[in-house]
Amino acid sequence: MIAIAASRNSEALTEEVFGGALGWVPWQRPGFDLALKMRAAASARPGLKGLILAGHGLFTWGATSQQCYETTIEMIGRAARFISARTTLDAFGKAIAPARSSHERHSTASRLMQQIRTAISSDRPKVGHFNDSEPVLEFVNSARLPEFAALGTSCPDHFLRTKIRPLVIDFNVDAAEGPAHLQAAIASYQQLYRDYYDRHRRADSPAIRDPNPVVFLVPGIGMITFAQDKATARIAGEYYQNAVNVMRGASCIDQYVGLDDAEAFAIEYWPLEEAKLKRLPASRQFAGRVAYITGAASGIGKAAADLLLREGACIVLTDVNEASLAHTRVELEQRYGTDRVRDCIVDVTSEASVLSSFEITAREFGGVDILVASAGIASSASIEATTLAQWQRNIDVLATGYFLVSRSAFAAMKGRGGSIVFVGSKNALAASPNASAYCAAKAAELHLARCLALEGGPYGIRVNTVNPDAVLRGSSIWDGDWRRDRAQAYGIDESELEAFYAKRSILNQPVLPEDVARAIVYFASDASSKSTGNILNVDAGHAAAFVR
Repeated sequence: MIAIAASRNSEALTEEVFGGALGWVPWQRPGFDLALKMRAAASARPGLKGLILAGHGLFTWGATSQQCYETTIEMIGRAARFISARTTLDAFGKAIAPARSSHERHSTASRLMQQIRTAISSDRPKVGHFNDSEPVLEFVNSARLPEFAALGTSCPDHFLRTKIRPLVIDFNVDAAEGPAHLQAAIASYQQLYRDYYDRHRRADSPAIRDPNPVVFLVPGIGMITFAQDKATARIAGEYYQNAVNVMRGASCIDQYVGLDDAEAFAIEYWPLEEAKLKRLPASRQFAGRVAYITGAASGIGKAAADLLLREGACIVLTDVNEASLAHTRVELEQRYGTDRVRDCIVDVTSEASVLSSFEITAREFGGVDILVASAGIASSASIEATTLAQWQRNIDVLATGYFLVSRSAFAAMKGRGGSIVFVGSKNALAASPNASAYCAAKAAELHLARCLALEGGPYGIRVNTVNPDAVLRGSSIWDGDWRRDRAQAYGIDESELEAFYAKRSILNQPVLPEDVARAIVYFASDASSKSTGNILNVDAGHAAAFVR
């Protein structure tokens, strides 16, 4: 219906397609005056079942809601048959961009999305969405892409989501020159938007809004959209894909007409639109930020994910336990929606696994702002009984694993800054009997965090450590031999272990995953923007583990 409404000869097409059943009203912004013109058109032709509103779409009426519904379905069917009979395979011209494999499209999108996000998030962080579906690829690879992209969208609902027009970017430049090329393209768009604002502003116009593009069209790769949150970015992409469908349909039956710049401005800076924006609730503290969490399927990692989601973050849950991770993802999706939660099976001891997961994160959201390194294991044995395999496993997960995810996080955060939070242990500072492999690995992790704090400072990357102790509830570490072995080391029954740990602390209280999560969120937040290289014990108090 919008394809007909957005055609140059929309009025004639309305008569041809609907045979007098529908009238036609020329383009006008929504409002009372448009309603009066619709009433006049309906009164002039009493037999009409509805109207085509140029640039808007279909409006029907009837004696009952059921009658309106049936008329709507009937008219959509007529339009669909009319357009389908005239649809050609090359509505946008022949494909001129070279075909790219799915792997190359995804890899390029991951790289571009991080670069775009850095370039457009100077005022507030944004989240991205990627689409390389067949209809999108047909459009971005076509010869007429520059022509149609310059026209923008026709329908106000589309336009308000996607801005005056998309930005077409060429990724196929020298790798060393790529970021500068992209930055120049974005700067050019920003100036285009400022010029558009200056041309049409009135004395009472609201202040200029964000001049950055929302929709990025990449020949050979697909469509990337960015907005203040994942849902808005995804919906902007869906709106533009609908606009592409309109362009295709209108081009097959006539000539597509985009929204005039002056009308676009009047809608974008409409007082009613401004009032709506001012009524939006305040953003939560992590809105637009992306957190990557290891060991997220249970315990501290899961609690941190829950709290970060509650405060508006997008989350990538990673863990080596596939079943447990899937269960946690579903649980958090039910609580916070599907847009902001992703999961990825990751073995933190595997370089390839870690690198792949950060590439996926970039493609899903546009980058990483927060790393919570929470993956953990534990083993208990006297030094003589500790095997080399046990020793190496502790070092692999608790030292090498933290190094690998931090290295990837550094690469993702450079240019924008970020926060890395290690989940350490009281045992990094205080020795425990029959746990030399675990304690040594945790000590290595702690010192790694301090070294990274030194390196990260010039880039705005903060690195801090939270040291919990004996977090038994919800922890997969305490589900196996570690619980039994620690109980044996202290000569108590396993059922007494939590109470034993609580009583030996200064505060005589158990430490829960939520307690540690609150400390993690503090280090991840702007409230700790002047803190790096720090250690915060969440252990109910142990003098031997006092930092100083």
